[in-house]
This record gives sequence, C-alpha cells and structure tokens, in this order.
Amino acid sequence: MVASVVTVAITTRHLGPVSYGHLTTAIMFVGLWTSLTELGVGAVIVRRVTSGAGDLGRLVRVNSGLSVMYCVPLAFLAAVTGFATYRSDREVVAMVLIVCGSLALTTLASCFEPVFLAEVRFTAVAVSDLLSRLLSLGGTVVLVAMHADLVWFAVVQIIPPAVQLIVQGIAASRIIDCRPVFALSESWDLLRESLPQTGVLIIAVLYWRADGVILSLFSTADQVGVYGLAYTLAFTASVVSTFFLSSTLSTMTRLYAASKDLFATFVVRSVETMLLVGLPVAVVGAMLSHSLVELMGSSEFVEDGGPTLALLFVAVGLTFLTGAISQALFAAHDQVFLLRLNVANLIVNIALNIALAPHFGAKGAGAVLLVTEATGLIVVTWRLSRRSPYATPWLYLLRLSVPVAASAGVVLVAGGLPVLATGALAAATYLAVNLVIGPATFKSIKSMLSGGGDAPGAVAADDTNPGRIQP
Repeated sequence: MVASVVTVAITTRHLGPVSYGHLTTAIMFVGLWTSLTELGVGAVIVRRVTSGAGDLGRLVRVNSGLSVMYCVPLAFLAAVTGFATYRSDREVVAMVLIVCGSLALTTLASCFEPVFLAEVRFTAVAVSDLLSRLLSLGGTVVLVAMHADLVWFAVVQIIPPAVQLIVQGIAASRIIDCRPVFALSESWDLLRESLPQTGVLIIAVLYWRADGVILSLFSTADQVGVYGLAYTLAFTASVVSTFFLSSTLSTMTRLYAASKDLFATFVVRSVETMLLVGLPVAVVGAMLSHSLVELMGSSEFVEDGGPTLALLFVAVGLTFLTGAISQALFAAHDQVFLLRLNVANLIVNIALNIALAPHFGAKGAGAVLLVTEATGLIVVTWRLSRRSPYATPWLYLLRLSVPVAASAGVVLVAGGLPVLATGALAAATYLAVNLVIGPATFKSIKSMLSGGGDAPGAVAADDTNPGRIQP
C-alpha cells in the first residue's frame, strides 16, 4: 500500500493533472476488459474442489489451456476498440496499446489463483503483490529521473501482471501440475457453470471502471486526472479486503454446504472484521482528504480532488462490507441474484455519471459511486438475511463507534500537524481505545490468532465439521 501511494505521488507530481488524466484514461479503458481475463472460472474451481466435486490439478490445467487460447485475442480486441475510441489522441492510443499487454499476462496469471484459494496458501500471492508494487515504484522513479515521455509511464502497468505470472506460476507448479490441457468439453463445462459469475464480474468491472471512461469522454483531462488520483488513494486500502475475502472464500463455500448456522456466524464475524478496518478508513480518510490530495498530488489537485477523495473514502468503506456479504451470497449459490443486482446498479451508475460528468466532473463521479454502493449494500444485506440466519451486527457497530469517534477527535485536535502525523496519531488512538474497551480487545485478537471462535473473523468448528474454520 505504501509503495503504491508513493508511486502515485511521484507520478502525479511529475505529470500534473492533464497528463496524469491521459494516463488514467488509458488505464481505466483497458480496465474495462479485465473481467474477461478470469471469467469467474477460478471461483467455480474453488467451489467444486472444496465441495469434493472436482480434482484441483485437472481443473487448473484445463483452465490454463483455456486461458492460453484466448489471452491474445482478448488483448487484440481491447487494443482495436481503444484505438477506435481515442483515435484523435495519439498519446492515449499509444498508452492503450501498451497497457493492453497486461490483459494477456493477467489472463495467464489468473489460472493459478484457484490453487492458492483452495489450498488456503497465500505466501506466493503476498510476495508477488509486494514485489510488483516495489518494482513499479522503482520503474516510476527511473522514468522521472530520466524525464521520460508520458507514453513510457504506461509501460509500468505491465510490471505487476508480469511479476504475478512468474512468482505465482512457480509457486503453483510446486503444489500441482499446472501444464495447460486443451480439453474443449471440459472447458465448456467450466464456462457454462461460471456464466452467472462471469456476468457478475463483467458488470462489476464495468461498474468500477465506467466512471473514469465516461469522464474521459464527457469531461476534461484534468478532471480524469483528479479522479484517478482520488480513486487510487482511496482504493489502495481495498487490498486489505481483497486478501481477506480471498482467504475466506473456500471456508464460506464449505460452511454453507455443512451448516447454515455456522455459515451465518462466520459471515457475521467477517462483516465485523471488515467494519473494524473499513469504518475508520471512511471516517478518518474523509476528514484528511484535502490534506492527502495536496501531499500526494500537489495543490493543483486540491480544489476538486479533496471533495472527491472524501466521497471515495466513504465509498471504499462501504465496499468492505458489500464485498463480504456479496461473497457470502456467492457461497450460498445466489450468484444469479448478484448478477441482476449488479446489472441494475451498473445502469444507474452509468446514467448518473453521464448526467453529472459534464457539470460536476470528478466530484460527480465520486458521489455516484457512493450512492450506488450504499444502495447495493442495503439490497445484498436484505437478500442474505433471507437466504441464511445472518443478521447485521448492529451492537458491534455501536461499540466500534466509540474508538472511531476518538480517532476523529484526534484529527480535529491535531489538525495543525502534518497529515501523515495526524493520520498516525488517529490510527494509534483507534487501536488503543479498541484494546482498552473494545470491541477488538487484546483478548479477542489473541483468540483470533490462536484459532479461537470469539474474535472477528474466526469461528470454531466442532468435530463433525471439516477442519478448524479460520480465515
């Protein structure tokens, strides 16, 4: 997270709002196609393996063969559509063509994810993520030192998927045989089962990327740059929820098949854990947004970037909860409902962005994302409560409001200090108050780390259930 934030700060300060807006345009446009790199097959493989209905090695090899066949056509299709969309701007077109290479690499790297998800072994995932961020930072520093042209900054986007492909490929091959198998019938069987999840992924990616693309078409380059900076700063924190949800997917699918009560308890603990992280991100992040934008991007970004970042910090806090509950719905085999909800949310998101982009720019896009995230959270929570004994942990939220209020008070009192110092004091206060009065006390954290069942994110299993259930 630190490496990513520093990379963004160096890039934005060097390029400025307009040039950074062109780079963001290329990244977000290619990002529209990322849903097709994995097609939801990985989640289906994990569900089959954890339910005892499939062999991990065979399924991964079939998925590898499928990915090898379509990774190049996917990158080519994205490049052609990017050229047609931005053909009047040569720099943007050149960057789109370069970034499209990451699609092929991501498609191949995604084949190894089911291995780590099913085996609940994430060392290689963490190492590849850290290494890719550090190398991206190093590449950015070199480009700035060389005063490289804008187009070269697009090359940095190739580094993360390349590193992930190499590191995760080596690690996965030590667990199982990952050599591609070209089996048409088995590939089609996987694709057919994953179609609802593929639809969810496509809609979700369009939902997250459409705002930036719409801004590039209906607003100005500097507004795209402002939104790109705010979006990156806010959603860098989402790496926490991404790793958490990845590590709990197999447990959720196993529990739903074994016991609805244990499943509901585990989801409650997962939501509590996401609240523990997401609520201070939303509150404290929003309060520090103006200072963070000025620190990371210079004063040119502040006027529109401050309010935009505040809106996005609240939105990212909501995504922590929405992600956990949506994953629970997938584990409960309710992906068709998720697809319908995401389609409705996407339509509303696109319509509101088109309406607001010409007048409100980046701030309008941030407001739209916040509204649609809040709506989605309400709907998925209602649906999960009908599909399982799950109930929203309101008491936990009430107890958590005390340490959050304390950290917010520190931000108000220490407003004259540098923003990083203020943020550190707020984080220390939040942790200290939690440890003293809860809800995340030292005892509960120790219980979680030792595999106990009373802490957020940990549910003890009895001897009739498979293994000790612990994210």
